[in-house]
Amino acid sequence: MLTTRPSKRDKVGFLNRDLMYDLLEGDVPVGSLVYMPRTLSATIAIGDQKYSVARVSDRPDERLYQALIRIMTGSEKPPVNPWALKDEAGRTLALAEEVKRGFAVSRADESFSFRKGTRPYHLYRDGHDRPLGSVGQATFFTRTLHMDLPAEFDPAFQVFLLTLLLSLTMKQLDSSSSYSA
Repeated sequence: MLTTRPSKRDKVGFLNRDLMYDLLEGDVPVGSLVYMPRTLSATIAIGDQKYSVARVSDRPDERLYQALIRIMTGSEKPPVNPWALKDEAGRTLALAEEVKRGFAVSRADESFSFRKGTRPYHLYRDGHDRPLGSVGQATFFTRTLHMDLPAEFDPAFQVFLLTLLLSLTMKQLDSSSSYSA
């Protein structure tokens, strides 16, 4: 099972808002995750391999007021802008699209549903009701995030699922703060 712990912020500026984590397998460090909340993107390093997570295009998500205007004017819904996990060579390894209460995730020729369980999110194969494993915060009062998935899922894919949760959390924080003013 992969877990995270906050990284030391020794060599970054005081105003740097990036979320930095060490990736651990048991107690052994295996890599790092740097999540950039401003762009909802991340860089992942596992061993000597590097990966990136970002939206496929630079187009921002449709805001609530934009959706209302679109519905009232009868305009077409904008094209989907999924998140992509890419390796150093730029090959897409996995895609995830936000759906009602989670994500539709694809990897190679496999399709999954990644949705909220009781506390962490659970990964399901399409068409199955039994979860394959979970990703997220096990209890409310912990800073540790876990990726408890079978060994068939490589660490980069597992961390990709974690970045989806971080993106969802940042989007929810952004939308809740814009309505409270």
